[in-house]
Amino acid sequence: MLWAFLLSLSFYPEYFGFLAWFALVRPIMILVKLEGREAFQAAFFFGFCFNLFSMYWIAMVTPPGMIAAVFLVSSYYAIALLIFNKVYHINRFAGFLSLPFVWVGMENFRSLTQFAFPWSDLGYSQSYYLYIAQIVSVISVSGLSFLIVTVNLLLYQLFRKELSIEKKLTSIFSSAAIIIGLTAYGWVTMPVIPIDGTIKIGMLQGAVPIDVKWDKQSRQYSLDLYDSLTQSIADTGIVLYVWPETSAPCYLSNDPWCADEVREIVKKSNGYHLVGALGAEFTGPNQYKSYNSCYQYSPLGRLESRYDKVKLVPFAEQVPYQEQLWFLRADALKKVLTFIETYDVTWWSDFYPGDSAKLFELPDYFYGLLLCFESTFPDYSRQYVLDGAEFLVGITNDTWFGQSVGIYMHSRIFLMRCIENRIWGVRVANSGISYITDGYGRIREQLPVGVVSARVGKVGEFQGYSAFTKIGNLTGKLSWLITLALATIFFFRWLLSKLFLRKP
Repeated sequence: MLWAFLLSLSFYPEYFGFLAWFALVRPIMILVKLEGREAFQAAFFFGFCFNLFSMYWIAMVTPPGMIAAVFLVSSYYAIALLIFNKVYHINRFAGFLSLPFVWVGMENFRSLTQFAFPWSDLGYSQSYYLYIAQIVSVISVSGLSFLIVTVNLLLYQLFRKELSIEKKLTSIFSSAAIIIGLTAYGWVTMPVIPIDGTIKIGMLQGAVPIDVKWDKQSRQYSLDLYDSLTQSIADTGIVLYVWPETSAPCYLSNDPWCADEVREIVKKSNGYHLVGALGAEFTGPNQYKSYNSCYQYSPLGRLESRYDKVKLVPFAEQVPYQEQLWFLRADALKKVLTFIETYDVTWWSDFYPGDSAKLFELPDYFYGLLLCFESTFPDYSRQYVLDGAEFLVGITNDTWFGQSVGIYMHSRIFLMRCIENRIWGVRVANSGISYITDGYGRIREQLPVGVVSARVGKVGEFQGYSAFTKIGNLTGKLSWLITLALATIFFFRWLLSKLFLRKP
């Protein structure tokens, strides 16, 4: 529990990332002494504590969703560490060799299927150390996670009594060489003099409280607020104004009054607007599908594009595979669990995912959109760049999470996407953290958390593909294949032992 807490602490702002480089040492020491069910239980307990400490803030949105997410993600850690444990007890060296692969394989698996929740990959713990973080433009966040686990393994060797002093010194020097090498690479790679951006972007941070935003009587207040923020910077030649996720508190696709209000705001500004709002499609009488959407308007107030969020938060925005697991949808649960409405328990939403990613077009530029949770998927951002995005835009509403570590973790994940692809990024959150960053993770403009404000900044033009953009997440995919192969082998070994080795 102590070391799980220290590992979670490595994701907290600015100062604690160094903890990730040794927080796994003691858990490894404990795990290698156990076997079978005890190893699985210890691994699950570690994963449970780590995820609880680092994802507790989900309960501010949906307590049931937080419980489901923590238990689900903890099982991934349990399975990955059990695989390591089994390989270790077959061959010690092979076990040590396998751990970085199964850990990163587990992290990569968390980005697959509708149960995906790739939030707390170890590499993100280094996002405040920009020199170290530069390596992700080559080996991705998965590669940085791999190196962090490797250093933990090397430091673990110091506590093995059977090793000679020479081997222990080799472990120390190897660990130092990895960290110093990463720092040196970043120092050499980052330009000493930052290049200024050229494309003007307006960031609108309304900081509207949740209870106000979704109060039907306050819809006019929200729209008037964003009108005021827009007008406060409207004379500066801005190409694109960015509103946060669900900043227009309505189903913009189906609410004529709200759509008219937004159009009037846009027409007064003489710029393009990207507006976060909800969307809906009717599928039958009194039946419809809801979407978490955003809309791009031209300077004339004409709706040009709509995007429906593809990557939804499991057990918060949607029930994974809700067509098949319909009994877990909120409307079905309310018929059985009456306390949900009686005590106003916040359950998960029933949004549907959009069909595909969408590249937004401006007169001279294209940009890719990451709607909230979508910033946690490296391949999703990479595909935008390959498709022609010249900068990335991330919009979110992290007001749900208060001042918890969740808003900082989410903010730095988007930053790492920009470093991976060496691309400028604009992030606008309802109550912060909103900023503009270059392709090296250097924040150029930023709005303080919780303030109602608008700010103009500039993003630079895209300069070319990074190594990561060209080759993709090879470390993550290779690690996942190795993890899957090991899991398959151990599963069939277990199955054969049950079928043919039972005692009479």
